[in-house]
Amino acid sequence: MRQTQTRRRRLRRRFPKGIALPWAAIIILVMVLMVGLSIDMAIAAVGKHQSQNAADAAALAGAQIVKRSPVAGVIERAYDTANKNHVMKLAVVLNETQQDADGSNVDSIDIIVGRWVTVNKTFLPTFDAPNAVRAVVRRGTDGAVQGPVALIFGHMVGTDTVALESRATAWCNDSSGAGLICLAGNPIDPKTNKPMPGLYLNGTGNLDIQNGGIHVNSTLEGDKSGAGVYFQGGPEVDAGFINVVGFSDPRPYEEGAWASIFAEGEDAVGGFSVTEGVDPVPDPLQSVRDNPPVLSVDDIPLYPEGTAKAGQPIVETINDSWVSTYGGTLQPGYYPGGIAITNTGTSLVLEPGYYCLGGGNKKNNETGLICNGGNLTAIGVTLYITEDIYNADGLYGKVDLGGNGTITITSIGDEMDPPETSGEPGISIWQDPENPNPASFSGTSNFNITGTLYFPDPIHVDIGGTPESMGNQILCGSLSLSGTAPIYVNYDGRNPGESSFRSMLVK
Repeated sequence: MRQTQTRRRRLRRRFPKGIALPWAAIIILVMVLMVGLSIDMAIAAVGKHQSQNAADAAALAGAQIVKRSPVAGVIERAYDTANKNHVMKLAVVLNETQQDADGSNVDSIDIIVGRWVTVNKTFLPTFDAPNAVRAVVRRGTDGAVQGPVALIFGHMVGTDTVALESRATAWCNDSSGAGLICLAGNPIDPKTNKPMPGLYLNGTGNLDIQNGGIHVNSTLEGDKSGAGVYFQGGPEVDAGFINVVGFSDPRPYEEGAWASIFAEGEDAVGGFSVTEGVDPVPDPLQSVRDNPPVLSVDDIPLYPEGTAKAGQPIVETINDSWVSTYGGTLQPGYYPGGIAITNTGTSLVLEPGYYCLGGGNKKNNETGLICNGGNLTAIGVTLYITEDIYNADGLYGKVDLGGNGTITITSIGDEMDPPETSGEPGISIWQDPENPNPASFSGTSNFNITGTLYFPDPIHVDIGGTPESMGNQILCGSLSLSGTAPIYVNYDGRNPGESSFRSMLVK
């Protein structure tokens, strides 16, 4: 009996009364803190998610039009899209400080226009050939317009707010804005009659598509001459993008090779985007191609008055001796024998208007438009290279411009042209798509060409020597560039083509 009572006293000493109450208070406090922490963590997570959504939406909206609109319009659209989003029930307001064109002040900028470089997956802030937009949504961080997100229980642990910052970069990989479009899906070498790259650069020359990019429809998926785009010999390229339906050689991931190719590109720190497997671009001038000028012998100009052949149609080739005999100025019309100027002392002027140039008969050897030594000045013209329908053995003409003179050709619609001039606005040289002859631009002539050079699929264009200024856009079946000279195409936004755009988040 006494043993049992002693045990009970010991049990009472081990478990004193009232100990559960403070423990319950501590547990309840911990639970409240945990619930509060969970709620605040949820607030921060929701805020982060909403701010990321806003950044994603703004970047994607800007990227959709970055190749089609002025920079100011791109930035405005991105701002407006961000403002339509909310973070914790508060409309997003971005810092409206504008970036410098060279991208030197972007640390506190919320909408940044630039270029996504696919080769090394970097974003380059620049207004030069932009293809991407970066959006930053900030709350309570450096440069933020809006304050941080308030917490409910954070004051219990000394933190009343949480700062948020979300970034998104969206890239548009479409082919709109191409100053060079090689239209042939399966280009054939006119010399070997074998498949060839749609774009082939061989040598140390520089292909500079100012304010634009390059699109190639070739579907070839091999390497070297079996690729859709093939660069060898150390060429340099300055173009906002290179898009090809097939493969390129070097491949897009060969960073070292592209670093060399892009080395001299304007603002090309990191290079430009190179993309394989894009959708083909249809001919942006298909409606023009489908409606060529109607050739008529009634449009053949007549020999000038006071000459032995006055009043007779000019069916012979316009050449050096013709110019010295009849004068150095021609009127618009159909010249079945074409034009061939090869004497360095000959200067020919074409009055504004539409010229249809044939290849003459067989003995003329496909004249068309040849200037390999003299000077040619054609302000406000469209030169259509077609066939000779006057002679029974008439041929298609060819384009062969080179030599060491001065060649000036501006298209109808340029500032210098009379507004009443008839012709095809914006096209300076246009070859009949049925005309199989390749076009050649070479030599050391001083080229001053504006407008579009239009050589529809499947016509091949071969550029060599030092022609330099090659118009505002080149549309051709395929193109080869060799030599050491720089070639400039001053793209001005014309004929962008119907390219299926893909605006995607990349970072």
